[in-house]
Amino acid sequence: MVIAIQNRRVFIKQHPKGMPVIDDFGVEDEAIEDIPPGHVVAKVDTLSMDAWIRTTLNEEGMHRTGDIGSTIRALGVGQIIESNSDKLSVGDWVYGPMSAQTHALLADSAATRIMPEDGIPPGAFAGPLGITTGLTAWVGLVSVGEVQQDDVVVVSGAAGAVGSVVVQLAKQRGAFVIGIAGGPDKCTYLTDTLGADIAIDYKNSDVGEALAKAAPDGLDIFFDNVGGEILDHALGNLAQSGARVVICGAISQYQNLGDVRGPKLYLRLAERNASMRGFVVSHYAAHYPQAIAEISNLLRSGKLVLPEHVVEGIDQFPEALFMLFNGKHLGNLVVRP
Repeated sequence: MVIAIQNRRVFIKQHPKGMPVIDDFGVEDEAIEDIPPGHVVAKVDTLSMDAWIRTTLNEEGMHRTGDIGSTIRALGVGQIIESNSDKLSVGDWVYGPMSAQTHALLADSAATRIMPEDGIPPGAFAGPLGITTGLTAWVGLVSVGEVQQDDVVVVSGAAGAVGSVVVQLAKQRGAFVIGIAGGPDKCTYLTDTLGADIAIDYKNSDVGEALAKAAPDGLDIFFDNVGGEILDHALGNLAQSGARVVICGAISQYQNLGDVRGPKLYLRLAERNASMRGFVVSHYAAHYPQAIAEISNLLRSGKLVLPEHVVEGIDQFPEALFMLFNGKHLGNLVVRP
Protein backbone atom coordinates (compact mmCIF):
# COMPACT_ATOMS: atom_id res chain seq x y z
CA MET A 1 0.00 0.00 0.00
CA VAL A 2 1.82 3.13 -1.23
CA ILE A 3 1.18 6.43 0.51
CA ALA A 4 3.08 9.61 1.38
CA ILE A 5 2.55 10.87 4.90
CA GLN A 6 5.00 13.33 6.43
CA ASN A 7 5.97 12.45 9.98
CA ARG A 8 8.03 14.53 12.41
CA ARG A 9 9.75 12.60 15.18
CA VAL A 10 12.00 13.07 18.21
CA PHE A 11 14.81 10.52 18.45
CA ILE A 12 17.67 9.54 20.75
CA LYS A 13 20.86 11.15 19.51
CA GLN A 14 22.94 9.85 22.42
CA HIS A 15 22.27 8.12 25.72
CA PRO A 16 22.25 10.70 28.54
CA LYS A 17 24.96 10.77 31.17
CA GLY A 18 23.02 11.72 34.28
CA MET A 19 20.24 14.26 33.78
CA PRO A 20 19.27 14.46 30.08
CA VAL A 21 20.15 17.61 28.17
CA ILE A 22 18.77 18.96 24.92
CA ASP A 23 21.80 17.72 22.92
CA ASP A 24 20.80 14.13 23.75
CA PHE A 25 17.83 14.44 21.40
CA GLY A 26 17.26 15.08 17.73
CA VAL A 27 14.21 16.07 15.67
CA GLU A 28 13.68 15.22 12.02
CA ASP A 29 11.06 14.83 9.30
CA GLU A 30 10.56 11.55 7.50
CA ALA A 31 8.07 10.08 5.05
CA ILE A 32 5.85 7.09 5.76
CA GLU A 33 5.77 5.56 2.29
CA ASP A 34 4.20 2.17 2.84
CA ILE A 35 1.69 0.51 5.15
CA PRO A 36 2.28 -3.24 5.41
CA PRO A 37 -0.71 -5.57 5.76
CA GLY A 38 -2.09 -5.57 9.28
CA HIS A 39 -0.86 -2.03 9.98
CA VAL A 40 -2.37 1.43 10.32
CA VAL A 41 -1.19 5.03 10.48
CA ALA A 42 -2.55 7.12 13.34
CA LYS A 43 -2.33 10.89 13.62
CA VAL A 44 -1.08 11.34 17.17
CA ASP A 45 -3.43 13.41 19.35
CA THR A 46 -2.04 13.13 22.89
CA LEU A 47 1.15 11.64 24.33
CA SER A 48 1.35 10.76 28.01
CA MET A 49 4.58 11.92 29.66
CA ASP A 50 5.35 9.05 32.04
CA ALA A 51 8.35 8.55 34.31
CA TRP A 52 9.21 5.20 32.69
CA ILE A 53 10.21 7.01 29.50
CA ARG A 54 13.34 8.23 31.27
CA THR A 55 14.49 4.65 31.89
CA THR A 56 14.37 3.83 28.16
CA LEU A 57 17.04 6.47 27.52
CA ASN A 58 19.60 4.75 29.75
CA GLU A 59 22.13 2.25 28.43
CA GLU A 60 21.22 0.10 31.46
CA GLY A 61 17.49 0.74 31.03
CA MET A 62 14.99 -0.73 33.51
CA HIS A 63 12.63 -0.90 30.54
CA ARG A 64 14.03 -1.87 27.14
CA THR A 65 16.69 0.67 26.20
CA GLY A 66 16.04 2.71 23.09
CA ASP A 67 18.72 2.42 20.42
CA ILE A 68 20.61 5.45 19.15
CA GLY A 69 18.50 6.93 16.37
CA SER A 70 15.26 5.35 17.56
CA THR A 71 12.11 7.37 18.17
CA ILE A 72 11.58 7.96 21.90
CA ARG A 73 8.93 5.59 23.16
CA ALA A 74 5.74 6.98 24.66
CA LEU A 75 2.16 5.82 24.99
CA GLY A 76 -0.71 7.90 23.73
CA VAL A 77 -3.90 8.34 21.76
CA GLY A 78 -4.38 8.90 18.05
CA GLN A 79 -6.93 8.68 15.25
CA ILE A 80 -6.41 6.38 12.28
CA ILE A 81 -5.97 8.22 8.98
CA GLU A 82 -4.82 5.27 6.83
CA SER A 83 -5.51 1.57 7.30
CA ASN A 84 -4.29 -1.68 5.77
CA SER A 85 -6.03 -3.71 8.46
CA ASP A 86 -9.18 -5.81 8.66
CA LYS A 87 -9.51 -4.93 12.37
CA LEU A 88 -9.22 -1.12 12.41
CA SER A 89 -10.70 1.50 10.11
CA VAL A 90 -10.01 5.10 9.17
CA GLY A 91 -11.58 7.32 11.81
CA ASP A 92 -11.13 4.86 14.69
CA TRP A 93 -9.55 6.23 17.86
CA VAL A 94 -6.80 4.03 19.30
CA TYR A 95 -4.45 3.88 22.28
CA GLY A 96 -0.97 2.42 22.03
CA PRO A 97 2.77 2.98 21.58
CA MET A 98 2.49 6.18 19.54
CA SER A 99 6.02 7.34 20.46
CA ALA A 100 7.34 10.90 20.17
CA GLN A 101 6.09 11.76 16.68
CA THR A 102 3.21 13.29 14.81
CA HIS A 103 2.16 10.14 12.94
CA ALA A 104 2.58 6.55 14.10
CA LEU A 105 2.82 3.45 11.90
CA LEU A 106 1.44 0.67 14.10
CA ALA A 107 0.66 -3.00 13.84
CA ASP A 108 -3.06 -3.39 14.49
CA SER A 109 -2.20 -5.83 17.30
CA ALA A 110 -0.44 -2.97 19.15
CA ALA A 111 -3.36 -0.53 18.87
CA THR A 112 -6.36 -0.77 21.18
CA ARG A 113 -9.59 0.78 19.92
CA ILE A 114 -11.07 3.25 22.38
CA MET A 115 -14.53 4.77 22.49
CA PRO A 116 -14.58 8.47 23.44
CA GLU A 117 -17.98 9.78 24.54
CA ASP A 118 -19.62 12.78 26.14
CA GLY A 119 -17.66 13.63 29.26
CA ILE A 120 -14.81 11.34 28.25
CA PRO A 121 -12.74 12.91 25.43
CA PRO A 122 -10.00 11.02 23.55
CA GLY A 123 -7.27 12.57 25.70
CA ALA A 124 -8.76 10.92 28.80
CA PHE A 125 -7.34 7.63 27.55
CA ALA A 126 -3.86 9.09 28.00
CA GLY A 127 -4.84 10.29 31.47
CA PRO A 128 -7.46 9.01 33.94
CA LEU A 129 -8.24 6.04 31.67
CA GLY A 130 -4.68 5.51 30.46
CA ILE A 131 -2.87 2.27 31.26
CA THR A 132 0.16 4.07 32.71
CA THR A 133 -1.88 6.65 34.61
CA GLY A 134 -5.43 5.96 35.82
CA LEU A 135 -5.36 2.18 35.40
CA THR A 136 -1.97 2.01 37.12
CA ALA A 137 -3.41 4.02 40.01
CA TRP A 138 -6.47 1.76 40.29
CA VAL A 139 -4.53 -1.51 40.06
CA GLY A 140 -1.93 -0.38 42.61
CA LEU A 141 -4.49 0.87 45.10
CA VAL A 142 -7.23 -1.73 44.69
CA SER A 143 -5.69 -4.94 43.33
CA VAL A 144 -2.29 -4.68 45.01
CA GLY A 145 -2.91 -2.43 48.02
CA GLU A 146 -6.37 -3.88 48.75
CA VAL A 147 -7.61 -0.54 50.07
CA GLN A 148 -10.37 -0.67 52.67
CA GLN A 149 -12.68 1.94 54.14
CA ASP A 150 -11.00 3.94 56.94
CA ASP A 151 -7.49 2.94 55.84
CA VAL A 152 -4.85 5.61 56.24
CA VAL A 153 -3.40 5.94 52.74
CA VAL A 154 -0.20 7.88 52.05
CA VAL A 155 0.74 8.73 48.46
CA SER A 156 4.15 10.01 47.35
CA GLY A 157 4.39 12.00 44.12
CA ALA A 158 0.76 12.75 44.90
CA ALA A 159 0.48 15.77 42.59
CA GLY A 160 1.56 13.79 39.51
CA ALA A 161 -0.73 11.95 37.13
CA VAL A 162 -0.82 8.58 38.91
CA GLY A 163 -0.71 10.10 42.38
CA SER A 164 -3.59 12.46 41.61
CA VAL A 165 -5.82 9.55 40.65
CA VAL A 166 -4.74 7.46 43.67
CA VAL A 167 -5.66 10.29 46.04
CA GLN A 168 -9.16 10.59 44.58
CA LEU A 169 -9.85 6.86 44.30
CA ALA A 170 -8.78 6.36 47.91
CA LYS A 171 -11.10 9.16 49.07
CA GLN A 172 -13.99 7.69 47.07
CA ARG A 173 -13.44 4.37 48.85
CA GLY A 174 -13.59 5.97 52.28
CA ALA A 175 -9.90 6.22 53.17
CA PHE A 176 -8.10 8.96 55.09
CA VAL A 177 -5.61 10.29 52.55
CA ILE A 178 -2.27 11.99 53.06
CA GLY A 179 -0.49 13.27 49.96
CA ILE A 180 3.22 14.09 49.72
CA ALA A 181 4.34 16.66 47.14
CA GLY A 182 6.90 19.40 46.67
CA GLY A 183 5.98 23.02 47.34
CA PRO A 184 2.99 24.91 48.73
CA ASP A 185 1.17 25.18 45.38
CA LYS A 186 1.15 21.42 44.93
CA CYS A 187 0.04 20.89 48.52
CA THR A 188 -2.86 23.30 48.03
CA TYR A 189 -3.76 21.42 44.85
CA LEU A 190 -3.85 18.16 46.82
CA THR A 191 -6.24 19.42 49.46
CA ASP A 192 -8.35 21.96 47.56
CA THR A 193 -8.66 20.25 44.16
CA LEU A 194 -8.21 16.55 44.85
CA GLY A 195 -9.68 16.37 48.35
CA ALA A 196 -6.72 14.96 50.26
CA ASP A 197 -7.17 15.23 54.03
CA ILE A 198 -3.59 16.35 54.63
CA ALA A 199 -0.74 17.41 52.34
CA ILE A 200 2.93 17.19 53.32
CA ASP A 201 5.47 19.42 51.59
CA TYR A 202 8.64 17.34 51.41
CA LYS A 203 10.69 20.35 50.32
CA ASN A 204 9.85 22.40 53.40
CA SER A 205 9.17 19.92 56.21
CA ASP A 206 10.54 16.85 57.93
CA VAL A 207 8.50 14.14 56.23
CA GLY A 208 9.00 11.58 58.98
CA GLU A 209 7.82 13.94 61.70
CA ALA A 210 4.93 15.17 59.56
CA LEU A 211 3.75 11.60 58.90
CA ALA A 212 3.94 10.73 62.60
CA LYS A 213 1.79 13.76 63.41
CA ALA A 214 -0.70 13.22 60.58
CA ALA A 215 -1.08 9.47 61.22
CA PRO A 216 -0.32 8.82 64.91
CA ASP A 217 -1.51 5.21 64.63
CA GLY A 218 0.58 4.62 61.51
CA LEU A 219 -0.26 4.25 57.85
CA ASP A 220 -2.09 1.29 56.35
CA ILE A 221 -1.11 1.81 52.71
CA PHE A 222 1.87 3.62 51.26
CA PHE A 223 1.57 4.10 47.49
CA ASP A 224 5.09 4.96 46.37
CA ASN A 225 5.97 6.77 43.17
CA VAL A 226 9.24 8.25 44.43
CA GLY A 227 11.46 5.85 46.42
CA GLY A 228 14.58 7.00 48.25
CA GLU A 229 14.31 8.80 51.59
CA ILE A 230 10.54 9.21 51.37
CA LEU A 231 10.12 5.44 51.20
CA ASP A 232 12.17 5.13 54.42
CA HIS A 233 10.03 7.76 56.12
CA ALA A 234 6.93 5.73 55.24
CA LEU A 235 8.48 2.48 56.47
CA GLY A 236 9.27 4.21 59.75
CA ASN A 237 5.61 5.11 60.20
CA LEU A 238 3.80 1.88 59.33
CA ALA A 239 0.80 0.76 61.33
CA GLN A 240 1.54 -1.92 63.91
CA SER A 241 0.10 -4.77 61.84
CA GLY A 242 -0.98 -5.44 58.28
CA ALA A 243 0.30 -2.34 56.44
CA ARG A 244 0.81 -2.61 52.68
CA VAL A 245 3.58 -0.80 50.80
CA VAL A 246 2.86 -0.58 47.08
CA ILE A 247 5.87 0.09 44.85
CA CYS A 248 4.62 1.76 41.67
CA GLY A 249 7.73 3.74 40.75
CA ALA A 250 10.86 5.41 42.07
CA ILE A 251 11.41 8.59 40.11
CA SER A 252 14.11 9.71 42.56
CA GLN A 253 16.29 6.81 41.38
CA TYR A 254 15.90 6.92 37.61
CA GLN A 255 18.88 9.16 36.92
CA ASN A 256 21.32 6.48 38.09
CA LEU A 257 19.90 3.01 37.61
CA GLY A 258 23.37 1.52 38.05
CA ASP A 259 23.40 2.58 41.70
CA VAL A 260 19.83 2.46 42.97
CA ARG A 261 19.37 3.30 46.66
CA GLY A 262 17.27 0.70 48.45
CA PRO A 263 15.30 1.23 51.67
CA LYS A 264 17.29 1.26 54.91
CA LEU A 265 14.26 0.53 57.07
CA TYR A 266 12.98 -2.59 55.33
CA LEU A 267 13.10 -4.52 58.62
CA ARG A 268 10.02 -2.55 59.69
CA LEU A 269 8.13 -4.88 57.34
CA ALA A 270 8.98 -7.85 59.56
CA GLU A 271 8.60 -5.94 62.83
CA ARG A 272 5.09 -4.78 61.98
CA ASN A 273 3.77 -7.76 60.02
CA ALA A 274 3.65 -5.61 56.90
CA SER A 275 4.15 -6.36 53.21
CA MET A 276 5.79 -4.59 50.29
CA ARG A 277 4.84 -5.46 46.71
CA GLY A 278 5.86 -4.05 43.40
CA PHE A 279 3.66 -4.39 40.35
CA VAL A 280 3.52 -3.98 36.61
CA VAL A 281 0.07 -2.89 35.49
CA SER A 282 0.05 -5.14 32.40
CA HIS A 283 0.03 -8.20 34.69
CA TYR A 284 -3.45 -7.15 35.81
CA ALA A 285 -5.13 -6.80 32.41
CA ALA A 286 -8.06 -8.89 33.60
CA HIS A 287 -8.84 -6.09 36.07
CA TYR A 288 -8.99 -3.34 33.43
CA PRO A 289 -12.75 -3.57 32.73
CA GLN A 290 -13.58 -3.03 36.42
CA ALA A 291 -11.09 -0.17 36.66
CA ILE A 292 -12.38 1.49 33.48
CA ALA A 293 -16.00 1.20 34.62
CA GLU A 294 -15.29 2.76 38.03
CA ILE A 295 -13.10 5.58 36.71
CA SER A 296 -15.51 6.34 33.84
CA ASN A 297 -18.44 6.65 36.24
CA LEU A 298 -16.43 9.00 38.47
CA LEU A 299 -15.41 11.11 35.46
CA ARG A 300 -18.97 11.41 34.17
CA SER A 301 -20.27 12.40 37.60
CA GLY A 302 -17.51 14.94 38.15
CA LYS A 303 -16.21 13.07 41.21
CA LEU A 304 -12.77 12.54 39.68
CA VAL A 305 -10.70 15.17 37.90
CA LEU A 306 -7.22 15.08 36.42
CA PRO A 307 -6.05 18.51 35.29
CA GLU A 308 -3.86 18.43 32.21
CA HIS A 309 -0.60 20.31 31.84
CA VAL A 310 -0.36 20.52 28.05
CA VAL A 311 2.86 21.09 26.11
CA GLU A 312 2.11 21.98 22.48
CA GLY A 313 4.23 20.73 19.56
CA ILE A 314 6.28 17.57 19.06
CA ASP A 315 9.50 19.61 18.98
CA GLN A 316 8.88 20.41 22.65
CA PHE A 317 8.85 16.75 23.70
CA PRO A 318 12.35 16.95 25.30
CA GLU A 319 11.32 20.06 27.23
CA ALA A 320 8.26 18.23 28.51
CA LEU A 321 10.50 15.37 29.63
CA PHE A 322 12.69 17.82 31.55
CA MET A 323 9.55 19.30 33.11
CA LEU A 324 8.47 15.84 34.28
CA PHE A 325 11.71 15.30 36.17
CA ASN A 326 11.92 18.82 37.53
CA GLY A 327 8.42 18.42 38.98
CA LYS A 328 7.23 21.60 37.29
CA HIS A 329 3.72 20.44 36.49
CA LEU A 330 0.44 19.55 38.20
CA GLY A 331 -1.66 16.56 37.30
CA ASN A 332 -1.27 14.86 33.95
CA LEU A 333 1.61 16.12 31.80
CA VAL A 334 0.91 15.54 28.11
CA VAL A 335 2.28 16.56 24.73
CA ARG A 336 -0.07 17.48 21.90
CA PRO A 337 1.95 17.11 18.68
